[in-house]
Amino acid sequence: MTTNATNPIGIIGAGTMGAGIAQAAAFSGWSVRLFDIEPTLVAQAESTITKRFVRLVEKGRISCEQAEECQDRIMTSTTLEDLADCDLVIEAIVENFNIKVKVLRAVAELSTGAVIATNTSSLSVTELGDASGYPERVVGMHFFNPAPIMPLVEIVRGKHSSESAVQRATLIAEAWGKTVVQVADTPGFIVNRVARPYYLESWRIVEDGIAPVDLVDETLQSLGEFKMGPFILTDLIGQDINVATTRSVWERLGKPNRLAPSDRQESLVEKGNLGRKTGCGAYAHDDKDNMVAAILIEAQELEVPERLEQAINDFCLEATCISGSLIEKYIFARVLVGVINEAMWAASEGIASPKDIDIAMKLGTNYPQGPLEWADKIGIEKVHALLNAMNETVTDNRFAAPPLDTVPAN
Repeated sequence: MTTNATNPIGIIGAGTMGAGIAQAAAFSGWSVRLFDIEPTLVAQAESTITKRFVRLVEKGRISCEQAEECQDRIMTSTTLEDLADCDLVIEAIVENFNIKVKVLRAVAELSTGAVIATNTSSLSVTELGDASGYPERVVGMHFFNPAPIMPLVEIVRGKHSSESAVQRATLIAEAWGKTVVQVADTPGFIVNRVARPYYLESWRIVEDGIAPVDLVDETLQSLGEFKMGPFILTDLIGQDINVATTRSVWERLGKPNRLAPSDRQESLVEKGNLGRKTGCGAYAHDDKDNMVAAILIEAQELEVPERLEQAINDFCLEATCISGSLIEKYIFARVLVGVINEAMWAASEGIASPKDIDIAMKLGTNYPQGPLEWADKIGIEKVHALLNAMNETVTDNRFAAPPLDTVPAN
């Protein structure tokens, strides 16, 4: 645990994310003011944080005395004025533009010297800052859930964010032991954008009748060494949350074909089959964590053009050390090359450095390798050969790659 800054950190919103950020800050030695307008949420946050510190003691991570010190650093409040002397105020409330703007403006006027950070995952930091009236002081600090455990923070630079505000937020997050990546204010930032094809191409494989959900999951976990397959993961997250993120990124980026939502996934949400929380999604779940594929398809025999088969074999030879059937290699190659392509588009647009894109995907989504370092390992010529061959099999040009000379070297 590190020493704290002179002024406390303010956190607005005592829900899961706000409480998690408060815990992370207090654990690192910082004084925290945790505010929420709802007393019941404040009480619940206090109870949750206490239980988490007790578990850390039980695991031998900290002593009882340290746990008490951490808890003593957190002051909860239902009075916004208690945040007046904060060095940094982080907003972690509902993803509603008008409500966030109202809160950001109020806290900026109250705490005149503070950097104001929003934990938004889907809204524009630039637009929030402009609407608040204090754009130079507003930055994005996108934490990942659970905030005390997940090491990544995306620091989002709005178009009018001052350099001092960006650097202050960066230094504070690093002082809490977080790994920071800086990213331009773009839909989905790094993680929520670059991860889209992992889900979308998997859904399209099912929609095309090529393979069922369980085979796609098993293949990506075996050949790709991903911790979770896309369907298991979206059932865990919630199909509705995943769909909402996909649609937000797609619409705000101008509806590129490569990120178009899946009709099959959206129909699940319309029917209320949201995953584990409703008992059914891509899989049917019981109360003992057993699951069975709930989407049945009539799988077709896979026939691929000779050029595509060669490109898949060349790609897989360098991308994985696990052998597989043609259909398994097809699934793995199609999904991974989609992720690599989105990372290349993001890098070509300058939203973040190739290094930060790779760091974000490894820490934010637990990918075994960063997509751009994976592409370097495979060989960019083989990546482009596969993208070109895949693009010849579709009608929407979604595997088109950015011009090679626009992608910075890793």
